Amino acid sequence: MYKKILLPTDGSVNAQWAGKHAISIANTYNADIIVLYVVDTYYIQSLALPNFRQDLALELREEGKRAVKEFLSYLEKSQCDGQCKTINFKSQIRDGKPHQVILDTIHNENIDLVVMGAAGLHGLDKMILGSVTERVIREAPCPVMVVRSQE
Repeated sequence: MYKKILLPTDGSVNAQWAGKHAISIANTYNADIIVLYVVDTYYIQSLALPNFRQDLALELREEGKRAVKEFLSYLEKSQCDGQCKTINFKSQIRDGKPHQVILDTIHNENIDLVVMGAAGLHGLDKMILGSVTERVIREAPCPVMVVRSQE
C-alpha cells in the first residue's frame, strides 16, 4: 500500500514522534522513508539586511543538517527496535517555503504517505496545529498522518 513515506522534520519533539510512526509503517509495508528538512528561505528573503539573511540561511541549513543527522543517528543507535533493517532511508535538505517544498517533494518523489509532526519548534505552532502542517493536509494528494508528541 505504501512504498514511499515522506518524513518532514524540523528537529522538534513532534517530528521525532512522527519518525517513530513512519518507521513502524515503513516496516509493515516494506516502504522507503525520505527525511526532509526545509530551510525557510521564503521567510529569510523578507528580512531587510542582506548580510543577516545570508548568515541566517547558513545557520538554518546547518540546523537542518544537524536535525537530519541526529534523526538518522537515533535510528542507527536504536536500530529502530529491530525494525529498520529493511528500510531504505534517504535525506534531503531543500530551500524554499516549507509547505510548498513538501508538496513539491510529494509530487517529485511519488510519495504515498506523509508522516509529520502536528506543530514545529517555533511560536504558537507549539500550541496549535502548525500552519505548515495545516497547508500540507489541505493540499496534499496523498494521505497525511499528523503526530503529536506524548510528552
